[in-house]
Amino acid sequence: MSPNEDPPIPAPAFRGDLSGYAAAWRKWFPMIERTAAGLSARMLELAGVGAGDRVLDVGTGIGEPALAAGRRVGPTGHVLGIDLSADMLAAATDRLRESGLDNVSFREMSADELDLTAASFDAVLCRWSLMFVTDLAATLADLHAVLKPGGRFVAAAWGEPEYVPAISLATRTIYAALDLGPPNEGKGTAFALSDVDAFMRTCRDAGFEDVDSEWVPVAYAFASADDFVAFRTDCARWLTDVMAPFSAAEQAAAWQAVADAVKVYEAEDGTVHMTNQAFCLAAKRPG
Repeated sequence: MSPNEDPPIPAPAFRGDLSGYAAAWRKWFPMIERTAAGLSARMLELAGVGAGDRVLDVGTGIGEPALAAGRRVGPTGHVLGIDLSADMLAAATDRLRESGLDNVSFREMSADELDLTAASFDAVLCRWSLMFVTDLAATLADLHAVLKPGGRFVAAAWGEPEYVPAISLATRTIYAALDLGPPNEGKGTAFALSDVDAFMRTCRDAGFEDVDSEWVPVAYAFASADDFVAFRTDCARWLTDVMAPFSAAEQAAAWQAVADAVKVYEAEDGTVHMTNQAFCLAAKRPG
């Protein structure tokens, strides 16, 4: 989700607080995790997560990749997932109970205000969360501090908006349909870290070494164009506020424009397939 700040109807920059979104995440979780499973697995590989490790998952949402990490660290390890949304953590706790894992815990905490013991984690994971922090350099310095010497840091973020249609297409189409001008796709949005080189430099400045990155395709699949519209309606509810001043007919027309724009990704059977570009940045704290 990438809230927008541009006139004439600004929306506040998103800061990662998904309060009120838990119901949508529960509804769409099977599709979201099916889509993100490969990315999460690659993050765990790059972080070298293994038996006995202590892992921090920043911006865990409803518990991923924290639970995936929990299955890797085994009974002698532990995973802590933090998020600033109590609603999302409640959903994560429900999933934890269903998983049968007893080596994962969750705490309500913002990445902007970490309250964790220094040098206490073997790995730090951040899947689609660091884009929304207030001060990236300060947060990276804090994450560097909580890692043990030699500990690994892996973050996943989205590439440029044109290569992430599952997120950018609906916003761009609605703003165009309602003549709102171009949406904000920079600071405070899902695309805030799309400049990979700049992100890597900030990591090095925070004290990390062996900083590297790789692109990972993330393929979304929807049953139909209408299914995609339902997904964006549920999971980008801030758009409802942007559209609120417009008539019901204008809003319906804007969403129809989204459904029409999606058809370029439609297969012969009506299913919609969107390949989006994310990247994994991997680094370590010097040993």
